[in-house]
Amino acid sequence: MTVHTRLGADADRILDPFSELMNRAERTLHARLIAGAKWTGDLSVSLYKEFGISAKLMESVHGARQAKVSSAIELAKLNSKELEHKVTSKAKQIADKERKLVKKRKELVNSIDLAEKLEARAAKLLAGLANAAAPKQALSLQQYKTILGEMHRRRRLTSEALSLIDRLEADIHQHKRRVDTLRAKLDEAKRRIEHPSICFGTRKLFDAQFNLAANGFESHSEWREAWRRSRSATFMIEGEKSRDRGNRFARISRGSAGLFDLELRLPEALRGLAPETITVKGNSIPLVRLKGLSFSHNSDLLEAALAGEIPVSVRFHRDETSWRVMVSFKTGEAEVSEDYRCGAIGVDLNAGFASVTRVDRHGNVLEAFDIPMVTYGKTQPRSRDLIRKIAAEIVAYAKKHSLPVVSEHLDFEKKKLVLKLEGDARYARMLSSFAYSQFDAALASACARHGVFHKRVNPAYTSLIGRVKFARRYGLSVHRSAALAIARRAMQLSEELPLSCRESGELTLPLNDAHPVTLELPVRKDPAQPKAVGSRHVGPDLKGVAKALRGALAARGPSRRKRPSRSVMGWGELRSMVRRRRRDVPGADTQSGSQRAAPMRSPA
Repeated sequence: MTVHTRLGADADRILDPFSELMNRAERTLHARLIAGAKWTGDLSVSLYKEFGISAKLMESVHGARQAKVSSAIELAKLNSKELEHKVTSKAKQIADKERKLVKKRKELVNSIDLAEKLEARAAKLLAGLANAAAPKQALSLQQYKTILGEMHRRRRLTSEALSLIDRLEADIHQHKRRVDTLRAKLDEAKRRIEHPSICFGTRKLFDAQFNLAANGFESHSEWREAWRRSRSATFMIEGEKSRDRGNRFARISRGSAGLFDLELRLPEALRGLAPETITVKGNSIPLVRLKGLSFSHNSDLLEAALAGEIPVSVRFHRDETSWRVMVSFKTGEAEVSEDYRCGAIGVDLNAGFASVTRVDRHGNVLEAFDIPMVTYGKTQPRSRDLIRKIAAEIVAYAKKHSLPVVSEHLDFEKKKLVLKLEGDARYARMLSSFAYSQFDAALASACARHGVFHKRVNPAYTSLIGRVKFARRYGLSVHRSAALAIARRAMQLSEELPLSCRESGELTLPLNDAHPVTLELPVRKDPAQPKAVGSRHVGPDLKGVAKALRGALAARGPSRRKRPSRSVMGWGELRSMVRRRRRDVPGADTQSGSQRAAPMRSPA
């Protein structure tokens, strides 16, 4: 649980140098650990003596540094997995196009051979056309025209085949260049897993010094001041369970008029900034008191945490307005049991909304609806506030009906790949703002606060099960049907294909654009064969349907625009083959073919 409030402008005099000292110690610690030093007593002792801070504050500095390193490693792992998927996908595209290129080259050779044979036949007919008898001359001329037409068609096909071959070669070349680029990025991502890189103050602001005017800076000194403030914009003091009010250096207590007071003990290096000192066990400790803090939300939980033996961590963060105080602590969670005797509520998270479906104890739909959750274009605080409100709304709905909440065991990488397969451009635009972990944490926190049981299940094939079994039966969307399948999975209800589909061997499904598609079911195994040991949520039938559905979605995607074919013939050869050959016919002129053939006939 985290509660926060904002401090007045008078706190800058104390918190600015305090934050500068803590962050300078963190950067120094990071540099020495990167250089090969180990976090031992000697290093910590040397640093807290060097910076004039206590050992406990040095532990807070080390914890903040370790959190940044862990975050960088996890981000590098996620980036590495995504790059591996891209490399595999590109390699598959290259292999497919190389096979198609080999096939087209064979077709081109056959087409050229046939065109040469037709040209030889045409030349032979043309040679015997002048000396042919009148009855045979008309027939030979007609055959000659037919061959010329076939030659013209073959040349056109040859030109299109060459154009396609050129395009395939260019595509393969560009794909290979892209693969090389992706592999270089993959190697860098793997290197960052072993050797994480941290930029204190953000890389974006660091790169801004190389183009000051475009980033709103008039001089390098102005950028340097912004860089310095960004590098010392936040610090945290960790809590201790054994200390009074859960913290040794930042102690919060209940004040007057329902407000809170913060007693901030300063390190020895900042003794000159302290307006007062206190004596504890013979030691003089400088401190400053910040009074009148108002925590508008969950102040009762904070007061209960201060009264119990609960560590209370305090983070100070400076934004464009002023300093903020964020107090984090653990709350006691009420014991709730897993009970599906009255049903459950399934939640399916999607780009732009969350689908909620309430089912009874038999797994039948009682109610289904969507809650808009568009985080694209919103700032991080607004997105976080929206996600928490939606989670609270879902939990309030579950508490009203006294039902447990079932959601997906969210995985950013897998969910992102699923959304890419949907084939809709709006998903690609929303991927960067799709906060999986925030929604999961907000939903779990809301359930814990209100005493609602929350369970996460494996989301594999839930969208397919909803699309196959429940979308047409109940008139639900694919996403609401997926929420239904999620709730049924927690209730351990079996999912099999409808009997009518198994008998007919065909399955009609609605696609994302509401148009139906009919798929052929995979061949079923001999029922006499023994089944695998252990129960499975998804049988081989659904796995085969999933593969066929991916192909149908890909076929419904936007088709690639065809490029105009490039002719392989010269300017003179682009003229009609028939017109060009007719000028070689004895006695031919500008008249039509029928008029030219008439003088060759014998008089009646």
